[in-house]
Amino acid sequence: MTETEIKAIQPEPFDKIGRPLRRDDWRTLGESTERLLCEAIDAGDAERAKALVRYALNERKPVHDLSADWVWDSLTRIAQRWGEDAVGEMLRDVQSTWMLRRTWKAFLKMTVEERAQLCAEMMRSHAFTAEPGANGVTVEEDDEKYTIRLDPCGSGGRMRRGDPADGSPSRLGPPYEFGVTAQAHDWSWGQENVPYYCAHCAVNEILPMEWGGHPLWVTAFDPDASRPCAWLLYKKAEAIPVHFYERVGRQKPPAGEGQY
Repeated sequence: MTETEIKAIQPEPFDKIGRPLRRDDWRTLGESTERLLCEAIDAGDAERAKALVRYALNERKPVHDLSADWVWDSLTRIAQRWGEDAVGEMLRDVQSTWMLRRTWKAFLKMTVEERAQLCAEMMRSHAFTAEPGANGVTVEEDDEKYTIRLDPCGSGGRMRRGDPADGSPSRLGPPYEFGVTAQAHDWSWGQENVPYYCAHCAVNEILPMEWGGHPLWVTAFDPDASRPCAWLLYKKAEAIPVHFYERVGRQKPPAGEGQY
């Protein structure tokens, strides 16, 4: 591309979708925004680079959000058609095959500090707020653990609260009416009113307990959607409080068993 063509590529306001949209030449419309960003940096065009950074985040957000909405809606329809137990079975089936088992084996090769760093990356990658470039993710460390606080979580939290970035309402109400547990299950931390989507975080704890004795991390799920949730990664397995096992219907192994 010539320098003129590069400078012509700018995300422009587009009222029909309520956010900027790249509407550049057909020859460049398939070019990745990341590549254009690098070219803007190389050209010393700081303002255009900033605009492309903001745009790149919002470029991914609609597909990300639609996928999360689709999952929660699908789980709701499974519960309506076949009952809540089918939701728990579906979560276990999916998470125990290609997803969590692969993740679990990889995490076992890491230190807890490295796990926290990778988990922070995962949370950053799918957390968006109305403020450009902000994501609501904070990380804290104390003597026992790392805490990744999500205000809100970019999937379940966003759907429960509604999305200030696009003005869409909570998925718990109309027009979505996505479902929550009517009964307490081990896969819903022994609680009612847990969104079917958020329950996958409980399964993320259960399966590693079954495979290796201890969870890789535990979720501090808050029933109040206006409050943050968090992932807690304990530095030593023996420091994980007993109630995190009991709430999912498991027993904490004796010290020295199943250590990671």
